[in-house]
Amino acid sequence: MDANGHQPFEDLVHGKGELSELIEAVRHDDPTATITLHRDHVAAAVEKVTTGLASPSELIDWAQAVHFEDRVDIDERHQDLLTQFLVEVSTPELFEPVTLAVCQRWLHALRATPESLTKAVGG
Repeated sequence: MDANGHQPFEDLVHGKGELSELIEAVRHDDPTATITLHRDHVAAAVEKVTTGLASPSELIDWAQAVHFEDRVDIDERHQDLLTQFLVEVSTPELFEPVTLAVCQRWLHALRATPESLTKAVGG
């Protein structure tokens, strides 16, 4: 559970379980529940694709669920990077297809030191 005791959000952000079930659980959760999305959460989701534990389409679905959930806050220290990730990955039709190479690039950016984040993402 997170600091507020809200397991459904924690499970969604950590990708613990079947995505459709996680989304449904969040919908029926306490409407005041919130969780903060951190760089490590996103890196773990991307790493699942790079290690073959998830498909790119599952990452897209996860990014959409997290991005479009109003009760998920984004860590202010990495807000630009995390927001860019969520926007680009949740709408690949507007940016680029989510492939293994794209995931590897994002994983590198997510694990980079703050000084090199801009270079890693290409911004």
